[in-house]
Amino acid sequence: MRRGQAMVETLIALLAVTFIFMGAYRLSRLVAARTLLDHAAARAARAKSVGFNDWMCEKSARVAMIPVAGERIWPEEGGFAESSRIPIYLSSPDGARAHGILDYEWWHATDVDVASGLGVAPRVESSVRLATPDMDVTGRAAFESHFPFYMHDQGR
Repeated sequence: MRRGQAMVETLIALLAVTFIFMGAYRLSRLVAARTLLDHAAARAARAKSVGFNDWMCEKSARVAMIPVAGERIWPEEGGFAESSRIPIYLSSPDGARAHGILDYEWWHATDVDVASGLGVAPRVESSVRLATPDMDVTGRAAFESHFPFYMHDQGR
């Protein structure tokens, strides 16, 4: 009766340890994604607070979230390095041209919302949401908007 007891106890212990490590890995991925999405939201809010348009805010957020954006779709392996394509991507005038410069698996599942307020001390608030099959994470940030103070005489 006792001949298989040690093997069963070892199996149960290994299963428990495996599930603990898998849970810790998943939790660490969620924390890392949340941190990077908070950073991406901060980049989008900062871009809006200095007067950039919504497309520039979205590009800034996307570049900031590259580490959690999944596999690179375009360009495929080889060719130019990713870091050399980022400035070209940021200078793209629209989404159609940007898609041909740099593209990632989960960029289509990203939602960037930037809202700016008016008043004496206007604020810019942004949120970046990444919805993938294994996680749904949102990052948020807010900044004071300074561009109305120094751009009021520029016809805006």
